[in-house]
Amino acid sequence: MKIHKLINPENVYLDLVGSDVKSALAAVADVFSPSLELEPERVVEALVEREELGSTSVGEGFAIPHCKTQGLAQIAIALARFTDGIDFGGAGHDPVRFVFVVLSPPDQPAAHLQVLSQIARVLKRRELRSELLSAADASDVVRAICRVAEEEGL
Repeated sequence: MKIHKLINPENVYLDLVGSDVKSALAAVADVFSPSLELEPERVVEALVEREELGSTSVGEGFAIPHCKTQGLAQIAIALARFTDGIDFGGAGHDPVRFVFVVLSPPDQPAAHLQVLSQIARVLKRRELRSELLSAADASDVVRAICRVAEEEGL
């Protein structure tokens, strides 16, 4: 499973608002879940439950909230940028402004881990992080991620 095949402009949401982790995840779920025919409340509950196990913040203003949920045939990814930073916890981590939300079917654990690994790998690129935080629109976000994924051989 390659991340560039799972990312599309329709699932990129810029300038969302949240005051804490739960409200930030709810903001993403509210706009993303209907396209997956999932109840937003159920998605938020699963993401928050996973977040309670440990922060998904990876530092420098980014997080990768993820969970496994019934009702999906394949992995789905939403990308969201917030107007203000959200405290996702994580010792010494900056407030989060950009999230990669990964939802996976429970029967695809290997693909779930592969996608998380690929996202973490592209986020190691400083120039990509900068581009994602300043992208003018959803297409710019997708282009930047696809370019870096290709450069990384993903």
